[in-house]
Amino acid sequence: MNNSFQEYIIFANKLADEASITSMKYFRTSIDIDNKIDESPVTIADKNTELKIRSMIEKEYPDHGILGEEFDSINPGAEFTWVIDPIDGTRSYIAGHKDFGNLISLTQNKKPIIGIINCPAHNERWIGVQSQDSTFNKQPAKTSNVTKIENAYLFTSGLYFDEPQLRNAVDKITNKVRFYRYGGDCYMYGMLASGLIDIVIEDTLKVHDYMALVNVIEGAGGKITDKYGKEISTDSQGSVVASANEKLHSRLISLINE
Repeated sequence: MNNSFQEYIIFANKLADEASITSMKYFRTSIDIDNKIDESPVTIADKNTELKIRSMIEKEYPDHGILGEEFDSINPGAEFTWVIDPIDGTRSYIAGHKDFGNLISLTQNKKPIIGIINCPAHNERWIGVQSQDSTFNKQPAKTSNVTKIENAYLFTSGLYFDEPQLRNAVDKITNKVRFYRYGGDCYMYGMLASGLIDIVIEDTLKVHDYMALVNVIEGAGGKITDKYGKEISTDSQGSVVASANEKLHSRLISLINE
């Protein structure tokens, strides 16, 4: 990893620090809740967290792109683009549930090179960097060695599988695994990177929902692709299959596409 990337890693952590401060300022307080066009909720915490991150990026790297959840994109054709989900799991956040997180990623030519899953209510942070080992609170993060679907623990959102093929496949996988649970927001991907669970499957995600996950999962020894087994980029279409290792992943993709 060259020196300029090291500079970006340091800066990404500063963004996560500020995201923690801003999002926790409003956590478990009385705040107004609005609905966006897609009927998903948004709060002042979402908006102000993203605005803080954006202002820091614009000041430090004015030529970089910014792709965030709450506001319009900036410099969309830039080589380096920061992808931001200021509060992943807004419904959890509104309920006072701690599994929400701040997702921060840096992409180069649409491919992720740095990803942070920051969960401030838990005081837990996973950091992934292309071609480097991932960390959890500055210690090594490692996925499990489970290779059989029958021995795996699956987490899934469970409610948002729009097309029948993936929905039916998830039903099959749910019936095969040892344990499963619905829900978990970005925290479930951190759990996967730390070897606590073995599979996460989701659909209908947007780029800010998944881009920060890639380097964290891969750097911990896991595998993450779309439902067809294709690598994740800013052009991906919203399905995510993440698992503890290549062998388990291959079995999942085969089952989904049989």
